[in-house]
Amino acid sequence: MQIKKIISVIFLFVWFGQVSAQITKSHEIGKLWETMFPIGSLSDISAAPFRNQMVYPGGDFVSQNNKNLRGIGLWIGTKSWTDTAGVLKDWYVAEIGFLNGEGREYGTALKNKKKVRYRLPIVTVNDKIEQRVTDTRSSSSRSSTIPADEQIETTWASAVGINVKMRSYALANENHNSYIIKEYTFTNDGNVDGSTSTIELPNQNLQGVYFGFAYYLIPSQDRGHAMVRQSDDWAGYYGNRPAEGDSLRGLFYVFDGDADDNYYEVNGNTDDVGDPDKNTGEFLSPQYPAFGVLHADKSWDDPSDDRSQPSTVNILPQSRMKSHNRGNSDRELYADMSSGLQSRGTIDYKETGGNPYDPDVIAPAGLLSFGPYDIPFGESVTIVLYEAVGSISKKLAIQEGQKWLAGDLEFDGLTGNEAKNALIATGKDSLFINASRAEFAWNMGLENLPTPPPSPNLTLISGPGKITLEWESVADEEDWLTKENDFWGYRIYRAQDSWTNIYSLIWEIKGDTTQYTDRHVERGRKYYYAVTAVDDGTRNSTGIFPGQMLESSRYYNRNAMNGAIPFQAGLNTMDSIYVVPNPFHVQGLAYGGNIRNEWDGLNIPRLEDKISFVGLPPKATIRIFTMSGNLVATIPHPNPENPNSIPESADEEFFQISDYYQMLKSGVYVYHIEGWDLEGNPLGTASGNFIIIR
Repeated sequence: MQIKKIISVIFLFVWFGQVSAQITKSHEIGKLWETMFPIGSLSDISAAPFRNQMVYPGGDFVSQNNKNLRGIGLWIGTKSWTDTAGVLKDWYVAEIGFLNGEGREYGTALKNKKKVRYRLPIVTVNDKIEQRVTDTRSSSSRSSTIPADEQIETTWASAVGINVKMRSYALANENHNSYIIKEYTFTNDGNVDGSTSTIELPNQNLQGVYFGFAYYLIPSQDRGHAMVRQSDDWAGYYGNRPAEGDSLRGLFYVFDGDADDNYYEVNGNTDDVGDPDKNTGEFLSPQYPAFGVLHADKSWDDPSDDRSQPSTVNILPQSRMKSHNRGNSDRELYADMSSGLQSRGTIDYKETGGNPYDPDVIAPAGLLSFGPYDIPFGESVTIVLYEAVGSISKKLAIQEGQKWLAGDLEFDGLTGNEAKNALIATGKDSLFINASRAEFAWNMGLENLPTPPPSPNLTLISGPGKITLEWESVADEEDWLTKENDFWGYRIYRAQDSWTNIYSLIWEIKGDTTQYTDRHVERGRKYYYAVTAVDDGTRNSTGIFPGQMLESSRYYNRNAMNGAIPFQAGLNTMDSIYVVPNPFHVQGLAYGGNIRNEWDGLNIPRLEDKISFVGLPPKATIRIFTMSGNLVATIPHPNPENPNSIPESADEEFFQISDYYQMLKSGVYVYHIEGWDLEGNPLGTASGNFIIIR
């Protein structure tokens, strides 16, 4: 019964994901995942939870955890503008964002289309085809002309009469997969609605035009911030310092600070920089999310880069960001874009001992404004931005977080909180590296970057004590850039128990082998794989590291909805049945996750609550009772409502959720099992007990 409800929830994830995919398009090829919405700001539709918002590191195909983007908007302001009724206005601002609901009247979606160099591979687990939520195979089309591995073109009309075409680019190249480039082309075409066949504002030359990009960033907003529940972030702006020998163009970034001492405490420790999990120590918010500048036209007739842009850098609390919805006038919004401020963020306030939740700095948002531009009718201006994230790895966040919790962390000659904070601060170095690589790629031309081979289609087959992997050969695929063959071989990565856990390299082979049998597996445990194709590096002469071997995306052909589970064949006896683990202790630490005493009500089982009945016959009915004889749960084997239940196997899983959707409490439970062989002949019954300790 409980599995049926669980599967219904998973179906809703997939269904809502398909609805969302009709109006949104996502990048999920690299470490940074992002969703592009029809008018350039976050959607307020009912399927809104199913989206990527600068997710880093990527990897969660269902709930898209590790989001770093809370709000995004685009303001287009002009002076001496005549509206469709012929009324002259001294100032006008088409304000789109932070949410679509805040700017729907100022923008109309025209197109949102995704193109890819290589189609999303088909992944099959025991004859079940994987279904991704936001980035489905049908949501994109293949193209041989795009300059990156993925391109999403989003076009919308604005109420000011400027057409916005935004092309976002994502790359599989491991040196360039932590940023996404967004190229905006603003054309004064006079159209203000969804019909491009009619021009509502013909022949109007726009004056004093500003383009304001607003970002509200929160590191790991649905993990670390969800635990601390305080806005304790700091913000900085770095760039436009050529006199100091730094070519970095311009970068607004945010990082996690120290929350109110009265809220967070672990063993008397109140320092929560990086948001360590109170139970596991894992640093939940080590990310440094950012958006930066790559190019801004000097004018409509001069496409050279204007290094004096952005003309305004305004970093302020999100609650003080102006909006029509908050009652602010066009003149006020225009004044913010044209103010000429060059804020460096809240760093100075931090260095003087300020608190990140003080009213003047809390929840910082950034408004970068470009202009003023005069744009004649029919002419265009181009501005290029990028989104990037830097961070220590998830593996390091888990392992070093455990050491910090135990009081054993050392880093760079430091210990304790100082070591923790210094380690997390290296994420800023990673961010700056990713930012410089975005500039490198844009300046040389994205289409000139070395490109790894495509990801192969993958099939996983569960067997007795093994998982067999088979994939289609890509050895004959030419290098995308040079049109020559540079294939080397394949690599296999594996995670255990969940697709969101850490993947480790378990095998690599030179040559065109297309099968591998993984025998280092445990029966009843779920396994998740990625198979990458690798080139030999001989054709990679234009990259940051010439001659470097490159491999395909580790995200493109991973199984997620269906784990591959090795099994033992069902037995024709009732004498070998037992429960593992028994006794059961909550296993949260083993998964790098939270320990919760209550079921969270989402109807989705927690991996750490799984117990298994093993040594079963091919067919069985399992009934679980309390010691007082009350029936708790009835589980058929195989279970048609559980996609991970394997017919004819000797194993069946149970997540300690009763038929009444309640989490089993600590205590002793009795099981009674009826069994049958493959032909349906009865094999008798078996009974026993198991212990749950929470």
